This record gives sequence, structure tokens and C-alpha cells, in this order.
Amino acid sequence: MTQRFQFALLMAMTMALGPLAIDAYLPAFPVMASDLSVTEGGIALTLSLYVFGLAIGQLIGGPLSDRLGRSPVLLIGLGIYFLSCIAIAYSPDLRWMIIWRLIQAFGGGWIAVSVPALVRDTAQGQEAARLFTLIALIMFIAPALAPALGSILLLFWEWPSIFFFLAAYAGVLTLLLWHKLLKSLPKKPGKREPISNLLTNYGSVLKHPVAWKHIAIQAMGFSVIMLFVTHASFMYQSWFGLNNGQFSAAFASGVFLMGLVGTLNRRLLLSYATVSLLKLALAVQVTALVIMNILLAFNSEWLWSFLPMMIVVGGTIGAIAPNNQAAYLEYFSQLSGTASAMLGAMQFIIAGTIASLSTIYVDGNITRITLTMLTVSALALSSALLIPSRPAQEAETG
Repeated sequence: MTQRFQFALLMAMTMALGPLAIDAYLPAFPVMASDLSVTEGGIALTLSLYVFGLAIGQLIGGPLSDRLGRSPVLLIGLGIYFLSCIAIAYSPDLRWMIIWRLIQAFGGGWIAVSVPALVRDTAQGQEAARLFTLIALIMFIAPALAPALGSILLLFWEWPSIFFFLAAYAGVLTLLLWHKLLKSLPKKPGKREPISNLLTNYGSVLKHPVAWKHIAIQAMGFSVIMLFVTHASFMYQSWFGLNNGQFSAAFASGVFLMGLVGTLNRRLLLSYATVSLLKLALAVQVTALVIMNILLAFNSEWLWSFLPMMIVVGGTIGAIAPNNQAAYLEYFSQLSGTASAMLGAMQFIIAGTIASLSTIYVDGNITRITLTMLTVSALALSSALLIPSRPAQEAETG
């Protein structure tokens, strides 16, 4: 195993904590609702609040990682995540579960913001984009397997076993990170600046003439995926009538194409600029959504007017997310933690808000979902077209 692949594997395992915390307990919603004497909607609230807690954790953890260094913030975040998983498993009611889920998300934010900052500390430019792509390729396994993992645990144990598993995963990962990575990485001292600067550094990021465009791309791109995940069951099962097995196959096909696109993206990065590939991927996504909406207008109940284009839409994320993240962080070597926090937090806040609002106005109409996806994807492409093909010399303060 090469050192570069080991680094990518550990970073992917770290990033997988987020999808596992979100997806692994989905099959347990009915039994959790019964045990806690609440509705499934009450349990679902622990999912939506997790997204916002993750954003808050990133906003605080990012500047702290610039000040204190990556390792302390990452290890503290893992500790918070570990302890809160155990507390969730012992929650006596929904109120305590919500509190501990928010704490878990807060620690998860510190973890999530550390990964792109560590990548930016160790690689630049095309190499960083290729590394982000490799990390994404490896961690695609987590969202695909998480619900199945939760179902298997429920076959043998009660729902708390899911959170005990997450705690064990975080504990083992902490040991691996410390012994296999953090001790051997070059020391990057934190910036010993006034505490007040931790907030003003966000202003430095936003004042950068290109940063907000990358933030818009990330938020809108993630909104496409959040809209799909939020309404996937309705679209595939209620609207098109797929059974559980067919739904799983349709969902997995998009993840599979995402992996293929990510692999192709790594190869193309050897010859083409990161931003150029980002623009191409967004153009393909918008085109697929345009075709999908035209076909649905003629026959909204024909699955084959929808499924191929939705698979393409999901597949393009394999190039959009890593290329955008790498191009954005190229401007921020000194404030990469703060910059990563801003990117991640805005991604979750904006996408979570759009997905939540969509549940109000969709009202059982699939075209309202696909038109919303087209709108946010077009906004992402519009922002990308305003970005120069190659980053200018970085211009950050702080």
C-alpha cells in the first residue's frame, strides 16, 4: 500500500463517519419510534437537526484548526463523536436523543472540516484534486452500505447496537489515525493570532473574489443530491412503483456511475485543468436535467424517461465535488481550515434548507422536484462560468 493511498484510505474512512451517522439508523426508525413512544416524524427530526449541527461544528472547528493545528481538532472531534454515540444509545426519550445527536453532529463537524484541510496541507493544484477524487471514490462505499449495515445489526440486536457500532468505528479509527498518519505527518503549527481573528478570517475568505462562487457551486451541487435523497423513495417507489429490490438497484446504479466518473476524473486531471473539468461536469448535469424534464413533460409516468438521466445526474457528482473543493482551497493555504469550514457549513445549511422547503411545495408532483433540481444545478453552472480556468496567485489575509 503506497503512502498516498494509505492517506486517502484513512481520510475516506474519516469522512465516512458522516454518511454512517445519517444513513445507518434509517431502517431503525419504526422500532425507535415505538421504543421512545413518538412518531417516526419525531425520529426523522434527529436526522434534519444533525445536518445543521454539522454545519455549526464546521464553522467553529475550521478556524480552531488553523489556530491550534489539525490533529487536536480532529482528535477532539472524534472523542465528542465517540462519547455522544454511546449517550444516544442510552437516550431515555426523544428530547435527550435530539440533544446528543446535536452534540454528535458538532463533533462530526470538527472531523469533517479537518479532512480537506489536511489534504490542502499535503497537496496542491491538480494533485489535490486527484487526491480528493480518490478519497471520494473510496468513501462511496459508506452511503451505499450504511442502511444494509443497520438492517443487519437489527436482525441480531436492538437499535442501540447501531450507535454502539458507530462508537466502536470512531474508536478504532482514532487509533488508526494516530498511529498510521497523524504522528508521521509534517508538523504545521497553528496560527497564534487573537481569538477575535477567528471570526474576521471568515470575512477574509468571503472577500476573496472567487471564493463565494465556489461556495455557491458546492451548495447548489449538494442541493441536487439532497433533493434526490429526500424524495428518492417517493419518486422511485410511490411514483414509479418500484419494489425495495428495484429501488436499491436504481439507487446503487447512480453510485456506481459516480465511481466511474471519479476514476475518469483522476485520469483527466493529468491533462486538463481542474476548473475546466468542473465546468464540463456541471454542463453535463444541467443537460441531463433538461432532457429529463422535457421527457417527463410528455410522459411523467414512464420510468425510462427518468432513470437514465437521474443516473447521469448522480454520476457527475464524482467530478463536481472533488474538483470544486480542490480549486477553491487552492486560494487558501494559510486559512484552509477556515475556508473548508465555510464551504462545508454553507453546503449543509443551504442544501438542508432547500431540501426541507421542497417537502412543502412538492405535494406529490415529481416534476416540481426535477425542476427544482434543474434550477439549482443551473445556478451552480452559472457560478462556475464566472471562475477563471486556472487559479490566480492566492490572495488571502489573516
